[in-house]
Parts: sequence; C-alpha cells; structure tokens
Amino acid sequence: MPFVDVPLDPSMTPNASSASDAKSAPIANDDTPLTPPFSKHVELIPTSDTLCITHRPGPPEIVQVTAGAEENEYYGVSNHGRENSPNGLGILGRQGASPRPPSTTRIDTTVRSPTSPKQPVDILDSLPTIAYDANKQVFEVRSQINDFLVQDLDTSRLNAIHGILWMAGRPLNARQLHRYVMLDIRILRTEQTDMHVLRVSNRMFVKPLPAYLLSYDFWKKYLCGPPTGQSEDDRALHKRACGLLMSYVWLIRSELDMKIAKDEHLVPKDVNWHWWKAFVADLLADGHLDANSLKQCDMRYHYGELRLSRINTIYRIRFFHTHFIRGYLYGYNRYVVFFQRNFGWMLVIFVYFSLVLSAMQVGVSVPPLQDNVAFQRASYGFVVFSIVLVAAIVGIIGLLFVAIFAINTILSIRHSLLQSRERRKLAKAKKGEKHA
Repeated sequence: MPFVDVPLDPSMTPNASSASDAKSAPIANDDTPLTPPFSKHVELIPTSDTLCITHRPGPPEIVQVTAGAEENEYYGVSNHGRENSPNGLGILGRQGASPRPPSTTRIDTTVRSPTSPKQPVDILDSLPTIAYDANKQVFEVRSQINDFLVQDLDTSRLNAIHGILWMAGRPLNARQLHRYVMLDIRILRTEQTDMHVLRVSNRMFVKPLPAYLLSYDFWKKYLCGPPTGQSEDDRALHKRACGLLMSYVWLIRSELDMKIAKDEHLVPKDVNWHWWKAFVADLLADGHLDANSLKQCDMRYHYGELRLSRINTIYRIRFFHTHFIRGYLYGYNRYVVFFQRNFGWMLVIFVYFSLVLSAMQVGVSVPPLQDNVAFQRASYGFVVFSIVLVAAIVGIIGLLFVAIFAINTILSIRHSLLQSRERRKLAKAKKGEKHA
C-alpha cells in the first residue's frame, strides 16, 4: 500500500496557533496607504497571438478538411472564412504548404480567424481555473480572487519557523539564475510560494512569476486593499506579493538570466530584457521597494535560497507530534524509496563494522595478540555490541514500518469516509435547493 500523498496547501500548517501567528506575522505599525510597488507606465500588458474561435449564428456550413503537405497539417476550406483568412481563400492553418485534394467533408458551425498580432488580453486570463478553500471545497478562481491570492502567495509555513531559518540558509539574496546553471542545479517549477527557491541536492524549486504581479491595475484592485481601513491581513498579502517580486529581482540580473528564465518558462512570454530593466529600475526607485532593508517584503524573503532537507528536519523536530513522518515536504509514494533515503547510511556503518570484525578475527589468530587479554576482551565486547546494534536497528526499522503502514491505512480509510460523507451531504443540499 503506497503512502497517502496529501497535497500541500495553506491549511497544512503545524498547528492552529502557528498558523495564526504566521498569518499575522510581525508587521510594523504603519498607516501608510498601500500602493503598487511600480508605476503605471511600466506595467506589463499581456498579449495573445493565438487563433480566435467564435460561433457564428445561422445554419451550419460545409467545411472541407484537406490534408496538408505534412502529415500533421490540416486546412479548413470555408466560404465564411474567406474574408478572414490570410490568403482570401478561406484556407486556415499553416501557410507555405500546398494542400492536397480534399479527403473529407464535415459540418462546422465555427469561424476561425487569426487575431491581430500582439492583441491585449485580460490579465485575469492568466489566473488558474479552480482552487480549493480551507475546507477543501472547489471554487472558481475568477469568482473569489481574493481567496485565491491568499493561498497563492502564502508563506505561513516558513514564517512559523522564521526564528530558526538560519539553520536552513543565510539571510542573503538568492543567486542569479545562471549561477545555478553553473552549479548544475536543475530548476523545478512549482505553483507553491512556500516552496519558492528551496533547494534539495542538485534541484531547486522555483515558482514562475505570476503575470498578475506585473499589472498595475491588478495591484490597485486586489493587492492594495481598500482605499481606507486597510487591515493587517491586507498589509501581509501586500508584503508577500512584494517579496515574490523582489525574489525575481535577485534571480534575473543580466540578459543571460533572462534567457534562462524564458527557457525555463519562469516569466510571462511578453517579458523581455529591455522591458525588465526599465521595470526593475522603476521598482527600486522612489522608495517603491527597498532592496537593502526589505521592509516592504514578507519576512520569508529576508532569506534567499533555503535548504529543503534542513527545513524538513526542523519540522520533524519542532513539530514532532504532527510532522515527524511527513516533515515539511512529503515526497515519498513508495516504502522502498522512503527506507532507501532515510536508512541507506546504515549500510556504510555495517561495512565499517565488517572490516573491524574481520581485522579482530585475524588478530586473535596470530601469536602476538592471541595471548593478549586486553585485546581478547576488546574483541569480545565489540562483537557483542555489533550483534546488539544490528538487532536493535532491524527491530526499530520493523516497528517504524508497521507504524507508518498503520498510520497511512487509518488516514486513507478516514479520508475516504469523510470525503464520501461530505459529498453525500453536498448532493443532498443541492437536491434540496433544486426542489425549493
């Protein structure tokens, strides 16, 4: 039975008190109104050059589908599409290849026409489709943008251990992207902000820069709170957004860094080096963001790169009762992988013990040591110690396996029952609303 892989989300904080403490992280009493950290004239305007598909009223049209010169090319021939097609013939698809004779005919009620290059699109189109609330209920992101932002920018799990983050990394800026490439560190994209710039072995998690953080109007409407009466939660959300933006100022400092970011899909497609230079210059000007004091940023971003293995250890020790098994990031889906990673070091100890025991066995058989009482006693003690140690380790591993198996079995059954009960309750409520 594999481990239960519980998705990480803001509700998986160590405990209720830690979560509330992290949510209301120490914020200086500042009544200054919140504003976007950059000027309106440098905001990013996302564009689209994809095909626009619109439904046309009226009777369906006959469309001939023609196979192109290449095996995977198709061209639609339509009377309605003539005026919108590049060549005026109603032929849609890749240009430059001569179509073959029509092979099939089908009914189509849509009109496909290429939009003009670099057509502006709504910044809300960059948001995900759905998300989960604190009760694991699905909601549409565009209908609850504020709730989505609280989850998307959440760093409360790291803020809960901020006082001892020095064990996982130094309070320095993250290195440039090309430096990580030089060190042969592979970049893994993640949507979790609390995994941003966390490194394990030769891999580092990086959250792609959301396009909405580059929109001035989006900041004004969703990230700066109301014009009056801004709460501590509004200021906390603003600081987390500023911190994520500042982390990319660290990561992308040269044109080479920008190329790597584009290749790794870490920035929106419309971002280029010249725009980024102007954006960063405005970001750091006029007190928008202070790159030295970081007073506008969440306290997680007072640290740059952090070691995930040490954060896992901190969570297992500090929150022993709730996170001893799972730690901060639970990355196992098989028992074999779990034991290989956590108990592989024991094989090295057994190898050294075998060498010592072999040497003692040879020693007791040669004349100089054969009659040495002290050596005989030391050999006897070490042999007994080795036997007891091996038996204890095997016993501990066996008990740990049984405990983990039992815990995962109980959690699986409990989760299944709770989900079934909740779905029945929701279905019953929906049915009652329908009849009402």
